[in-house]
Amino acid sequence: MANLYKKTIIVADKQTGEKIKTLSKKWYARYIDADGIQRRVALAADKKVAQKMLADLLQKTDRGVTTDPFAEAVKIPVRVHLDEFEQHLISKNNTTEHVSQTIRQIDLYLERMRPRTIGQIDVASVEKFLTGERKKKNISLGTCNHYIRAIKSFCNWLVKSDRLARHPLMALSLYNADTDPRHARRSLEPQEFEYMLKAAEESGSIEGLVGKDRRMFYILAAWTGFRKGELGSVTLRHFKLDGEFPMLTIRASYSKRKREDTQFLHPDVVAEFNAWVDEKNPGPDEILFPVSDKTCPFERKTSVMVERDLASAREVWINEANSDAERAARESSDFLKYVDSHGKYADFHGLRHT
Repeated sequence: MANLYKKTIIVADKQTGEKIKTLSKKWYARYIDADGIQRRVALAADKKVAQKMLADLLQKTDRGVTTDPFAEAVKIPVRVHLDEFEQHLISKNNTTEHVSQTIRQIDLYLERMRPRTIGQIDVASVEKFLTGERKKKNISLGTCNHYIRAIKSFCNWLVKSDRLARHPLMALSLYNADTDPRHARRSLEPQEFEYMLKAAEESGSIEGLVGKDRRMFYILAAWTGFRKGELGSVTLRHFKLDGEFPMLTIRASYSKRKREDTQFLHPDVVAEFNAWVDEKNPGPDEILFPVSDKTCPFERKTSVMVERDLASAREVWINEANSDAERAARESSDFLKYVDSHGKYADFHGLRHT
């Protein structure tokens, strides 16, 4: 007995991060093959096309043609497998941030190298992809390792789900990130932070975030230690400011530690936040800082925000010099530099330690 059906899948609500059940876009078939083995196969999103595909499978079964699951899987477009891998990650209760980042990294590899099927994924193409990204974007070896882990995890799943007979990336090793310290970070000194906040407040939009919003975003990052993706998920409902101990809570689905994280807020931060909210007047469920593609249509680069705000702040600071000698000293200083003379970055992640 054969039948078509749609899978019940779990997806993350982009507004709340909560996991909800829905039906898959693609049709699946359940049937008994010529060997008497029950098979479940992905077909197509169009029902008529799926019905024809199932009819072809049943004709092969009637003729006694056995189904090679590996051969069938290789015929399916690679992005169909990626969609199902994403559902697998979600079903395993991974955080929305982890799922989004993993799929984004694999997707970029597929976009650059264009393997049509999973059979075309190999070590050479991954190495070529990483070499290209290092030349184009100057990414670190640590970032290369994130890509390798993501693509390897996809291949692990392909093998475990009987889509590939062998792991195509077994020979691919991680890079030694210790030899590439380009992303050593530094925290900002209090005076640097104040200059940057003032520069942000007085400037226009960068990466789609206006100056006053960036200023509040930086303040919360520095005082709470929350990451970009975590702060990028918050709405007014995440704040409890009317009690004895004002606090901000990040839902488990957005927390890197996969649990609810709460940070108490200093009275000065509460005062700043309330003034900002009074002026902005956001809705209770509006994402306050839309910087992550998990909660808004696209990813916004916090590195660009911080670098440009620091550059503006540094220009102001240098122009405040009272003499040529003082100006020369300031120009040679690391104060307010995004990258200092030791190669350390004062990036958004560094704000967590400011």
